[in-house]
Amino acid sequence: MNKSAIRAFGIALFLVGALLALAARFDLNIGLPTKASTNTEHVEELQKKLEQANKEIALLKEQAKQAPKENTPKTDTPKTTTKDNHKSADAPAKDTTMSLQIYSGITPYIVAQKLEDGGIIENSVEMELLLANPKYARSLQIGSYEVNSSMSLEEIAKLITGKKQ
Repeated sequence: MNKSAIRAFGIALFLVGALLALAARFDLNIGLPTKASTNTEHVEELQKKLEQANKEIALLKEQAKQAPKENTPKTDTPKTTTKDNHKSADAPAKDTTMSLQIYSGITPYIVAQKLEDGGIIENSVEMELLLANPKYARSLQIGSYEVNSSMSLEEIAKLITGKKQ
């Protein structure tokens, strides 16, 4: 082969590589498979698992309520399992406050665990899934935040990601 053909082929390979590197750097979709599509599928799968787990927990709680009440007269006081209603009932008596430290490289899992360990939230998986949502993904802001148990998951997420309230 002649030198100029090999040189042209080498230059073409270099340019294609450079364009692919730039596309990856600036998150340009040029027809290549993206990781975001697998992340959304993973998030949806985790949300389904969470819903199933919440149903099982509610069923177990109901069974636990029924066992002690077999010997006592029944009272019809349905207890809601939504987080906001539960928090508003307990907020005046048990309002827990903590300082949450967000540092570089922290994951949504660690943030959710810290909040659960501090008594701010009851279920760290819900918070982890919320922070994995594309609206908040990769938006955790470094700093120290005062959070309390009367705040909803959405309010905490907006606070630590710097999103508008």
